[in-house]
This record gives sequence, C-alpha cells and structure tokens, in this order.
Amino acid sequence: MARATNAGRVAAVLVLAAAAAAVSNLAASTSRKLAWVGSYSRALEVGPPAPEAAALPASPSPSTGSVAAVEPDLARSFPPHPDKPAIEIAPADVLHLYRKKMLFLDARRSAVYSEGHIAGARSFPVWESDIDDRVKKLFEEGLDQRAPVVAYCSGGNCEDSHMLAEKLYRVGFDKVLIYKDGFPDWQKRGLPVSKGVNP
Repeated sequence: MARATNAGRVAAVLVLAAAAAAVSNLAASTSRKLAWVGSYSRALEVGPPAPEAAALPASPSPSTGSVAAVEPDLARSFPPHPDKPAIEIAPADVLHLYRKKMLFLDARRSAVYSEGHIAGARSFPVWESDIDDRVKKLFEEGLDQRAPVVAYCSGGNCEDSHMLAEKLYRVGFDKVLIYKDGFPDWQKRGLPVSKGVNP
C-alpha cells in the first residue's frame, strides 16, 4: 500500500514538473529564446558526414579560422567534447593553436575589442544585441565544426568566453576551447596584438 502511495506521489510530481516547464516556456519572452533554433537550413540537412580528409583551402590567417581538414596532431591533442560546450586550455596550447591558424573569437564588447585584441581574432561580443546574428553567420560560413575554435575574454572571473562557447555549442561546434587567462595574459606575453575594428 505504501509503495502505491509513493508511486502516485512521484507521478504527481512529474506531471506538475512537466506542466510548470510548459508554462515557463510559453511565458518566456522572445529575447530569452534562441532566435536561430530551426533557422539553419544546413543544420536540417540529413546526409553522410563530411569525409575526414576533405581537401578544403587552408586559411591565410587566424581571423578566418581553419576550414581545412583537421590535422591529426590537433585531433589527438584537442579531441571533441560533445558532452560540454567548452574546455579550458593552457597558454602554451593557445599559442600552438594560434600558430596553426585556428579560429580565435574575442567575446568582449566591441569597444574593448577595438582598443586591442589578439591579432587575427574576430569580435563576437556576447553582451551586444547582434551576437545571435554573428553566430548564425559563422555557422553559415560552413567552417569545419570539428576544428578547434579558441574563445577568450578578459581572463580572471570574466565569463564572456564561456557564454560564447555555449552559443557555439548549440549550433554544433564541439571543439570550443577557452583561453582562461584571456587577452591580459596574451598582452603580458608580448604576443601579436591588433587595434581597431578589424581582425
């Protein structure tokens, strides 16, 4: 008898939770919902995965990211992490990826980006209203989503790069790597820096 009562309580709690989730989703403002979900025609295509060694042109600089086949050493050093949006990496790994001309994304505000950023990095300010459009355009470029992407911000307690990683993860990028120490560490090391609105 006690088991039937407990099972009934569990079922009631599950029904209440499902109803609360449905009401919450309906009540959420459109600004809290992902604008791009379902709007990517390429994401809806079903077909065989792209071959591992597809010969696509290599990029001339980190600002365009790598669309070439992922090199075996990069694939081994930075395996995909489909169970989480990003992993944090050490400064030595960041420099290695920079030299391999991987895509670097700056998650700080545009004004801060223009004052100085990693040379070749693209601006993807998570706190600005056009971030969803930028992510959508990046997805539509057809970059290899298996290639490492480095996101960074101001280091320390800054979470902007993690927020950007979450947005990229939701559209299929499963090799987003966080440069935890961010731009201040890059500057301190005397590595290439650019100013202005261009990478």
